[in-house]
Amino acid sequence: MPAASSMGAASATAFTGPAGAPGNAECSGNIYPDGFTGILALANLESFDEVTTGEALGRMGHLISWAQAQQARLMNHMQEVFRDSYHDATGRLEPGMAFSLASTECAAILRIPQMTAQRLMDEAGSLCGPHASTLTALEGKLSYGHAQVLLDQCENVPAADLPELEAHLLAAAEGQTRAQFSAKARRLREKKYPQTIPARHQSAFEKRKVSLDPVEDGMSWLSALLPAPEAQQIYTALSTSAQGEQTAGDPRTRDQLRADILAQLLMGGLGPARSQRADKAEGGGHAGAADGGGYADKTAAGLTDPDDIGSIPRAEIMVLISAETLFGADEEPAELHGYGPISAEAARRLARNATRWTGLVRDPHTGEILWVGRRRKVPAGLARWLRARDGTCRFPGCRVSTGVTEIDHTKDWAKGGNTEHSNLAHLCRRHHRFKTLGYWKACQPKPGVLEWTSPTGRVYRTEPFLELADADPNASSVPGPEEVPPF
Repeated sequence: MPAASSMGAASATAFTGPAGAPGNAECSGNIYPDGFTGILALANLESFDEVTTGEALGRMGHLISWAQAQQARLMNHMQEVFRDSYHDATGRLEPGMAFSLASTECAAILRIPQMTAQRLMDEAGSLCGPHASTLTALEGKLSYGHAQVLLDQCENVPAADLPELEAHLLAAAEGQTRAQFSAKARRLREKKYPQTIPARHQSAFEKRKVSLDPVEDGMSWLSALLPAPEAQQIYTALSTSAQGEQTAGDPRTRDQLRADILAQLLMGGLGPARSQRADKAEGGGHAGAADGGGYADKTAAGLTDPDDIGSIPRAEIMVLISAETLFGADEEPAELHGYGPISAEAARRLARNATRWTGLVRDPHTGEILWVGRRRKVPAGLARWLRARDGTCRFPGCRVSTGVTEIDHTKDWAKGGNTEHSNLAHLCRRHHRFKTLGYWKACQPKPGVLEWTSPTGRVYRTEPFLELADADPNASSVPGPEEVPPF
């Protein structure tokens, strides 16, 4: 990237040699590789007027786009490196495994979700391949969001026609916001290539799904990607019902009513009385208690009273709550498994509807979980304890729930690894395979803490969902969850 020019009282130099040093010089103890040596600074910001600030902001936008273009080049190169340099027993990696390993490495480096890294790497392959003109534009004034729209609209277009369509789309992007460009690009593509419409509709239909995204303060987003007609009908029906409730005097807002009506319908019915519905914003799951300040888990029904349940089956979730909190001695928050802290009152409400529970006894001084209640068979108890401890797949950055993961021996059983809590952890199928094939290596330097070494030698550390107290290596060992003593 060329050096930035002076702007009023400010100046910035991008990726040139540090002052008094040639390119590739050592800077703050780090040696930068060729092509990425230098200093970038925004100086004298306090002296900027509105014109200079606007010019600097515009140039910063160009710099961000340029950096995203270079990120695309690097991610594409990472995939090439894995494809050409990393081998398994049969020779070079097949493309699918190279893509998966390279995107996983990039996800860990950039601290982004695996699926985000896969999307970025897929886009990088297109930008560094058939859409090089878009990559060049991204290094200039095109934003990455605009580039994503262009790549999306070029799908299903015959390869021979891509250069012409790409040129039209790049010209159409000038002066448009991403949303404006998206609408304009879609109309342009559908007009020039109407034969792509059915294929794109079918592809989009196959991606329909329901997703759950936890947010703060005891709430989560439950969203669904549906065909447009069905989605519109559902929303209209909810809005009509909400309007009817308001007409009848319900004080809730339209948004609140739509959410409450949807929740009640999905959980088995609208319940006996309107006045009681607002009181049921939170409900059943795993909860419970153990002696001596312990934790426990309880299985419970869904979000409604038993009389409200229709054909919707009861679902199992887990809440970790101390005995003191369960019985009202304190108001310490509980842990909703897979989500995080919830209020003591919400946890007690869940516990009232629980159908069974198992004690997880912990040390009241250190907080470390010691063993599982003796009323469950040992293998099942150990599995539930690990599920509570781990929360998700224990690979760096992975958020796959333990409900769909596998319990793995960190040190393989065939190599002397024991079946105990200090040598077990949950892994999703993808990351379990990476470890089994030897591309990623794992160890537990202390129980519950995993250290991962990537194929490129980078080391990452993951902590369990439940906080475990630091153990004194010289102290006598405490019983693990398999060593279940009588209470």
